[in-house]
Formats: sequence, C-alpha cells, structure tokens
Amino acid sequence: MSVQTSTHDVFLSYSITEGRTADFVRLAFSEAGLGVFDAAAVEPGSNIEDVLRLALAETAAVVVVVDTQREPASTTMVELGAAMAWHKPIYVVHADTGVVKLPSYLQEYPTYPVCRIDDLVRMVKHDTEPLSNKEIAILSSLYQDLQTPVDSLLGEPALIETLARRFSTRSHKKIAGERLVQELLRLRMAGTLPSLRG
Repeated sequence: MSVQTSTHDVFLSYSITEGRTADFVRLAFSEAGLGVFDAAAVEPGSNIEDVLRLALAETAAVVVVVDTQREPASTTMVELGAAMAWHKPIYVVHADTGVVKLPSYLQEYPTYPVCRIDDLVRMVKHDTEPLSNKEIAILSSLYQDLQTPVDSLLGEPALIETLARRFSTRSHKKIAGERLVQELLRLRMAGTLPSLRG
C-alpha cells in the first residue's frame, strides 16, 4: 500500500461535474509555482483516506470549486469538513458571472469567480512563503513553552491566539495563528517537531 508524500500548497476539492473549472484553477496555481493536490490524481492502490489526511495536513489552503446551481458532491462535503477540522483557510471558486447564491455553510468563506482566480493565486502565494530558519526556531521554542501537543492545540483557539501573539512579539512578523499551527503540522510530518518536556 503506497502513500504519496510529495508536498502541496493547495488542496483542490471539486466534483466531477466541475472538472473543467478545476482544470483551469489547477493550471493557474501551478503556473504560479504552487503545488496542487488533486484527489483525482491519487495513484491506484493508495489508501485514499491516508493520502487525503496527509494532503490536508500539509497544504496551506483549501480551494473548493463549486457549481452554484447545485449542492456540492458528498466527497467535496467530506473534504470541506476535514479542512474545517484542520482549521485550514478555505476559498470557494465558481464559474458563474451573475448573482451567486451559495449554501449558507459556504457563505462564510471568501468566494471568487473563476475570472478573478489570479487574485486568489496571489493571496495564497503570499501566504505560503516559507518561514525562515530563525522563525522556525522561534515557533519551535514557543511550541515547547506552550506544552500543548499540536493535535490538542487545534481545538484551543485561545492557545492558537496566544501562540500568534508571542510569535509576533519575538519575530516582529505577524502571521495568523492557524498558519503557525499548519507549520507545526508540517514540522511533525517532516519529523522535526520538537518533543514536549514531560
């Protein structure tokens, strides 16, 4: 059973009926130098649940392509729910040009018509710039100070805010707490997350 381990910046979620729009979105991110995970490209024989979990953990953003005339597919709903559980930034892309009516659970996320995909790509690219070695060292030190495992941290918004505030004070750089948690998850996947003192 193989598990893909390549790094991706964006998790692309869509139903088969939105394949053409998804191809356009994937190309826009790829041309900007961002790696795109697409479940449709998972190798046969892979454990799809493991692959999806790892991809969601490592990606910086989740882009959901929807058809505004119908409910998203059940697979898209599962991926959206997992992205919410991972506290990932979620963006909605659609192909419509007129008035858009989205289900209430999608209305809270930034929404882009496909004609504005370049704006979304620029924003995600800015947010995926890697932390410097010095910033990673600061984040690792703060993680040890908090003494809260990263999985537990995901369910503690107040601690995430504390982490972001302390990181800003020490690094003189403002980064969202959710992004810092994502970096901790990446460190864990790479096997370089510092252990907590027992």
